[in-house]
Amino acid sequence: MSGAQERRGIRADGEGIVGKLASSLEDYAVYTLDPDGVVSSWNPGAERMTGASAAEVVGENIAAFYTAEQVAAGEPRELLDKAVRRGSCVDEGWRVRKDGTRFWANVVTTALWSSDGELRGFVRVTRDDTELHSRLESSLRQFRDLFGIAPVGIGVFDRYGYALDTNHALCELLGYEPAEMRGTHLTNMVPPDTPGRERLRESFRGGDSPEREGVQEWPLSRADGTRVICELHAAKSVRSDGEEFWLVIFQDVTERHRTIEEWRYWATHDELTGLPNRSAVTQWLADADMDGFAMLYCDITNFRRINESLGLKAGDDLLVEMAKRLRNDLPEEWLVGRMAADEYLIVCPDVVAAGGADQMATFVLELFHRPVYLRGHPPIQLSASVGAAVAEDNTTVEDLLRSASAAVMNAKSGGKDRIAVADPELITSMDRQLQLESELRSAIEAEELTLHYQPILDDTGRILAAEALVRWDHPELGLLLPGRFLPVAARGDLLRELDLCVLRLAMRDAATWPVGEDGRPVVTFNLGELSPADRDFVEVLGAAVAETGVGWERVVIELVETSLINIADRGAEAMHEVTGNGARFALDDFGTGYSSLDRLKEFPIGVIKIDRSFVAEIADSSGFSVVKAIADLAEALGCTCTAEGVETVEQFEALRGMGVRTYQGWLFSRAVSSSELRELLTTGSLSSPEE
Repeated sequence: MSGAQERRGIRADGEGIVGKLASSLEDYAVYTLDPDGVVSSWNPGAERMTGASAAEVVGENIAAFYTAEQVAAGEPRELLDKAVRRGSCVDEGWRVRKDGTRFWANVVTTALWSSDGELRGFVRVTRDDTELHSRLESSLRQFRDLFGIAPVGIGVFDRYGYALDTNHALCELLGYEPAEMRGTHLTNMVPPDTPGRERLRESFRGGDSPEREGVQEWPLSRADGTRVICELHAAKSVRSDGEEFWLVIFQDVTERHRTIEEWRYWATHDELTGLPNRSAVTQWLADADMDGFAMLYCDITNFRRINESLGLKAGDDLLVEMAKRLRNDLPEEWLVGRMAADEYLIVCPDVVAAGGADQMATFVLELFHRPVYLRGHPPIQLSASVGAAVAEDNTTVEDLLRSASAAVMNAKSGGKDRIAVADPELITSMDRQLQLESELRSAIEAEELTLHYQPILDDTGRILAAEALVRWDHPELGLLLPGRFLPVAARGDLLRELDLCVLRLAMRDAATWPVGEDGRPVVTFNLGELSPADRDFVEVLGAAVAETGVGWERVVIELVETSLINIADRGAEAMHEVTGNGARFALDDFGTGYSSLDRLKEFPIGVIKIDRSFVAEIADSSGFSVVKAIADLAEALGCTCTAEGVETVEQFEALRGMGVRTYQGWLFSRAVSSSELRELLTTGSLSSPEE
C-alpha cells in the first residue's frame, strides 16, 4: 500500500478494530461495505436505526437505503468514490428506513485497504440527526424569512468573494435581479476608481479571508450607474463541510454622507447667499503666497433701515441679489465671500493686473450703486463703504483681513460711498479707535455722557425750547464734541445705544427745568439710529415719559430729512401715534437732503429747521431765495419754521422779515449745561438782538 493510501484509509489489519468499534457504538449504525457498496456487516445500532436486521441487509447494496432521487443521481457510488480519493468523507442527507420513513443521517465513510494497496471495502459510521436537523431546519426557515424581509441588504459570499445568495433588499438597493447578483464578485460591485479595490480583490483571490473584518465603508455601483455609499458589516462563518463563507450586511449610508457633506459645506459657506464665509476664505488662502493679493471689505450703508422699512424678507432678497451681482460681474478668478449681515469680502490675486486697489474699489462701488430690483418693491438705491488692503512680503491672511476691516471702518466714518485704502498709520489709528470704542461703550452703559443745551427762542428772546447736544468728558482727552466720537459709535454699532442714553438723560434734565404756564420749555433731541420705523419706537419714548414725568407735549424729536426715505408705513403709523400723544417731530437740516414733497406730506412734521448753511448765505440773493422758499413751504404745511446757526443781527432781521419766528444760534446763546439753562429759565428770557 502506498504512503498516500496508508494516510487516507484503514489497512486490512484494522478490520478487527472496526468490529470492536461496531460493538461499542450501539447508538450508531456501524457497518462495512465491499468495494461495490454491498453490505458485509451490520451492527445492532444499524438494525435499530433502519428497522432492518443483519440477515435482511448483509449481501444487499447500501443503495437500498437511499431515496429514489439520490439513486438516480448516482449519489451512493459518488460518496464511495470520494472516500477512495480522500481516504474518508463526511456526508449529510436523507436516508430511507425499511418501513419507508426517512431520517436525516450524518455519514462518515472510510476506505479500507489491504497491505498491498488493494481496496478491500469501506466502513461507515452513521448517526441519526433527524431531531437536530429538524431544529436546524426550523432555524434556517426563520433565517430565510428574516433574510428575505430584512430592510437592509444581506449577501452570502463564498471564501473567494463570489455571491452565493442575496436578499430582496440588496437587489433593490443595487437595482439588479437575484439571478444577476448570483455569482457576482463582491469587488465588481465597487466602482473601478475606488481606492483599495484591487487590494480587496487580491485578498479574495487566493481564497484567503480579507485582511479586515468588522465594519467598512465602500461606494457601490448601481445598475443605472449611480453610486451608493454602504456600510458593510461582515462576519465570517463555516459550513458543516468546513468551507468558510462570508455573511455581509449592506447598510445604505448615502444620505448620512450627504448630510455630513452639507454640514461641512455650510460650515464654510453663508446659508443665505451660498458665498464662502470668513472661515472658508481663511482656509483657502492659508497656504497661498499672499504677495500681490488685494482684499476689499465692503459694507452696505444703513442696511438696517432696509430691513425695518421693507421687511426682513426684502432685506434677505437684496443680499442674495447683491451676491449674485458680485459673482457674475467680478472677474472669475476673484473670490467673493460674505462676512456678516451686510458685509462682503472680495479677494483679487493680482492687484497690479486689476489696475490697483483704488481702481478695484471704484469698480466694486459702482456695482453697489446700481439699483436693485426686487419683486413688489420700487428700485432700491444702495450706497456702500469700501476698505481696501494690499498684501506685501510676509503678509498673512489675518493681516490682510485686519487691514481691510480697518480701512472700511475708516471709509464708513466719512459718510456714504467712501473708499479707504489701508496703510500703517491707518492701522495704528484704528487700534486707537477700537480702544475709544470700548471706552465709549462703557461710558454709554454707565450714562457718563454729558448733555449741553442750545436754547431756541422767539423774536422777543423768550426761551421756547432747548436742543440737547451730547458731549463726552473723556478722562484723558477732555471734553469731546460729537464729531470726535460719533464715528466711533457708528463703527462700533453703538448709535442706537447712544440715542437711548441721550433720550433718558435729556428727559431727566427737562424734568428739573422750571415750566411756564404754556408748558414750555420743550426739550428737543436728535435721533441718529433710533427710528420711528423701529418696532419699539413708541414704547421707548413712552417709557422715558413715564420715568421722568415730562409730558408728551414737551417733547420734540428731530429727524434728518434723509431718514424719511427709509420710513415705511409702520414708521408713519408710529409717528402719528406719538403726535397723537402730544409730542412733535422736527425736520432737521432741511434742504440738504433729497426727500420729496409727496413724502413730506405723508408724515406729521410740526417743525422745519432751516440748515445753518442756508442761513450763512442769506445775504446773497440765491441764499435769500432758498430760505424764503423754505419759510413759505413751512407756512403752507402748517409747520413752525426755525432757523439754525443764527450768528448776526443782519441774519436775524432778514429771517424775521421772511416770517421765520423761532431762532437758534450763537447770536442768542452758545450751548450751555443743564444747570446753566435752569438759571436762564429762572430769569425768564434772553435779551432780544434789538435790545
